[in-house]
Amino acid sequence: MKEKELAFSDIPRNFLWCINRQCPKAATCLRQLAERLSPVTLVSCETINPNHLTGPADRCPYFRSNKQVRYARGFLGILENLTTRQKRFFTSRIINNSSRRTYYRIRNGERALSPDEQQNIINVLKECGVTFAIEFDAYFEDYDWGSTL
Repeated sequence: MKEKELAFSDIPRNFLWCINRQCPKAATCLRQLAERLSPVTLVSCETINPNHLTGPADRCPYFRSNKQVRYARGFLGILENLTTRQKRFFTSRIINNSSRRTYYRIRNGERALSPDEQQNIINVLKECGVTFAIEFDAYFEDYDWGSTL
C-alpha cells in the first residue's frame, strides 16, 4: 500500500507540536513535521514547552514516528467463525475491557483499531481457543497520532 503524503489538514486539532528543529529526530517526528507544515497565516498553536526537551534526543518521550501503521476495521467476519461459546466469552471479555458501546463500534468498523488494539483482540481470541487465521474485516495505513498529550 502506498504511503500517503502528510498534509497540514491531516494533523489533529489538539496535537502538540515540537519547535525543536535542531533535534536529530526532527525529520521523522510527526510533532516537528506538524510545525513545519503550518501555514504562515496560522497565528497560534499548541507546542511542547522547550524546557521539557532537555534530555537525550534519542529518548524523547514526545517523539511520534512519521511511519504509517496498519489499522484495522471491524471483526464481523471473525465472529462468524466462532462457536457460540467462544463468541460469548470473546464478547464478554472485550466489553469488560472497554464498554458495550466501544465493543459495537469496533465490531462494526465504526472505530479503527490500532496495532496494539488488534493484538489485544487477537490475544482474547486465542484465549477462546481460536486456531484459524485471524483477519479483520478491512485494513488501511495511516499515521499513528497516538494520544494528543
